[in-house]
Amino acid sequence: MDNERIVRARELRDLYSELSRSARSQEERLHALLSVKHTVKEHTCELTHDVVDLIDREVDLMTRGVKAASLVGLRKRISTLFLQYIKTPAFNPEVAKLLKTLLNISIKSQNPPQVPRNQRKKDTFLLCRGCHRNLPSSDFSPSSNTRPSGRCRDCTGLDNIARSRDDLSRYESILKRLRDDERRLNAEAKIPFLLQVEDLQYLLEMIWESHSDLQDLFNLVFLRWERRTDWSPWNCILLSKEETSAHLEVEDIHKEYDATFIRRIEQKHTLARCHFRQIPVMAEFLDP
Repeated sequence: MDNERIVRARELRDLYSELSRSARSQEERLHALLSVKHTVKEHTCELTHDVVDLIDREVDLMTRGVKAASLVGLRKRISTLFLQYIKTPAFNPEVAKLLKTLLNISIKSQNPPQVPRNQRKKDTFLLCRGCHRNLPSSDFSPSSNTRPSGRCRDCTGLDNIARSRDDLSRYESILKRLRDDERRLNAEAKIPFLLQVEDLQYLLEMIWESHSDLQDLFNLVFLRWERRTDWSPWNCILLSKEETSAHLEVEDIHKEYDATFIRRIEQKHTLARCHFRQIPVMAEFLDP
């Protein structure tokens, strides 16, 4: 069974492979850049800051319509820095074992040796603390000390689902307010009601990069960016409740906000289009 270090190393390898592909659409490129950005932001250092800055620069240039041929040098720099990130043991403990694979950008399947039937150990039975069943040790996930954990895989999975639901509950109030606001503005609004809590979580954390604690989350509100256009992930702005009144009075965003701020918001809208185009019920609201 692969441990967490091996899984992470393979994820980084695949991400580098995606980043290094040359023939791709703008949406695929944006998706790869966004994935790399949020991966390196797990750590804070000069290297990760440089990667994030370069990615933001490329996204900015792409949204301005700069041709791919003019971005070759920048893209090579991003790939080089990300490879340096992958080669750093602090970020990728398995780098020594997988470095050759990373450099070749090839995925080689590894078939574990089969243990002869007559050499296999007899399975022992353990009591699960969750469901109180006596189950084979193979039904338990190994813990950090290599011994089976106290809960079977089924109970562990159910516990993870329950925790996930609890985590998502904090976003429900934001989605509820969004739906209430849009219903008052347009009784036929559709997109906010197609949006799921998980979608809003992705929009808030991945696109708008808000990782607030529970108390701060209740102070955040999604509003329309262009007030005369229905709300959508590509026509929105995330503000605190104290900031909403000022934005709601804006008649012309191009007169009220400076060009740098507008460009930053448009970058987020581009990333949102890239993501939600992959969801069929949302894609139909996007231009072909």
